[in-house]
Amino acid sequence: MKKLGKAALAVWFCIVLLAGCGEAKVPDVVTAPTVAVSKEGEVRVWQVGEFDKSYYNLAELGNMASQEAQDYNSAAGKEAVTVEKAESLEDGSGRVVVCYRFDNWESCSGFGEDTLFYGTVKEAAVNGYYTDAAMKSVKDGSVLDAGLLGQSEGDYLLVTDMKADIYCPGKVTYISEGAVVNGDGSISSSETEGLVYILMK
Repeated sequence: MKKLGKAALAVWFCIVLLAGCGEAKVPDVVTAPTVAVSKEGEVRVWQVGEFDKSYYNLAELGNMASQEAQDYNSAAGKEAVTVEKAESLEDGSGRVVVCYRFDNWESCSGFGEDTLFYGTVKEAAVNGYYTDAAMKSVKDGSVLDAGLLGQSEGDYLLVTDMKADIYCPGKVTYISEGAVVNGDGSISSSETEGLVYILMK
């Protein structure tokens, strides 16, 4: 009986570990502009900025962000965005981070001036995104033929012009030119121009 229990426990651990494979995890402390999308399509955005003037007030910044979110929700008629936190970074840099949570990519794009899309390749085409963008494999750098991307209707695509570290809800297979895979598996779009395309399984 004990052997059976240990075997079941080992299988459970394997399932937990395998479930996380291919997905980068957002660090506990975010110090750079960051975007994270969940499998359900929920979006979190961390905005990081300089806040090193003596007359700056963190409470006022948080209140202003919350008021903007409230105004957007009132116009949208739903709880589309919430401000999770507004706090100073503890690294002595004088920077602050404001974290927003959006119910979906449409709300994220509607709230700010940045573009964000998350959905299937077919949905991307329906929403007007160029699904023949040149992309390269994160595994070996090989180029994905434009025609193949158009046929990848079962795969998911994340498209954005945000300059940030991007944490995806699935295993990233291809990224557009200029995007870079970070050491923790996230995708950096900070050096790119225009839209970044990320293809996931």
